[in-house]
Amino acid sequence: MHESHCEQAVGGQVVGPSTVEIDGLRRPEVVTIERMITRRWRGWTTTPGNADAYATHFEGSVRPRLEALDGFLGASLERVPGDDGRTEIVVVTRWDSMDAIRAFAGDDIDAAQVEPEARAVLDAFDERVTHGEVRDDAAFDQLALIDVAAEAAAHPPWFNETLTSVNDAVVRLGVLEGEFHWHKHDEEDEFFLVLDGTLLVDLQDGGRTIALGRHQGLTVPRGVVHRTRAPARTTVLMIERAGVVATGD
Repeated sequence: MHESHCEQAVGGQVVGPSTVEIDGLRRPEVVTIERMITRRWRGWTTTPGNADAYATHFEGSVRPRLEALDGFLGASLERVPGDDGRTEIVVVTRWDSMDAIRAFAGDDIDAAQVEPEARAVLDAFDERVTHGEVRDDAAFDQLALIDVAAEAAAHPPWFNETLTSVNDAVVRLGVLEGEFHWHKHDEEDEFFLVLDGTLLVDLQDGGRTIALGRHQGLTVPRGVVHRTRAPARTTVLMIERAGVVATGD
C-alpha cells in the first residue's frame, strides 16, 4: 500500500475523512483537527501523463484500502508542476496514533510503502517518510501565560501546535527540521516569525529563496507556491486564519 496526503481530526473527537473534488482530485475540506500524526511522502515524474496515472492509481487502489484501516483518518493528494518540467507529487496520510501507523507500515515505520504500480510511473520517490504531530485545538486559553520556549523545547521536529486564537486567526508554534513540500493556500495569507534557528522560504515563481534568521518574519501571500526548509532545528511562530489545515494543503 502506498502513502497519502490526508486530513482529519482525532483526540477524543474524530472528524471523518470528508473530501471535495478539486482539479479532478479528491481534496480535503477544511476541518477542525484536535490532534493527529501526519505521514508525508513525495514522488516525482517528468513524463507527461504520469502524474495523472499516479493519481488514478491512488484514488482507485490505495485510498479504498487505507480507508479500511483502523486509525486512518483520511487522505488527499497534491501535485505541484515545476519550471523544469518535473511534477512533484505530495502524498500524506494522517492517523490517530503511531500504533495505527505501525500496524500499517510495520516496525520500520519510516520506510515508505510504494507499490509497483506507483514505481512504474515515477522517476524518483522518497524511500523514507516524514512523520509529524499536529495539534489544532488551542493549547492555551486567553489570559493564560504561554511559555513559548518551554513549549517548543518539549517537542521534537516535526511539531505544529495551535497555541491560542486571536479574533479570526490562530497563532501556531512550529518545531521544524528538514524540508517541507511545495504548496500554496488559495484563500489565506501566512505569516512566519523565527524564534530560534533559520528558516528558508523558497518561492517557486522566480526561483527565489528568502532566508529568515532569529526574530525575522515574512508574510507569504495567498496563492503563492512556496516551500519551507530548516537546515537545523528551528522554532517558528505562524499566524493564519483559523480553520486552515496546518499540513500544507
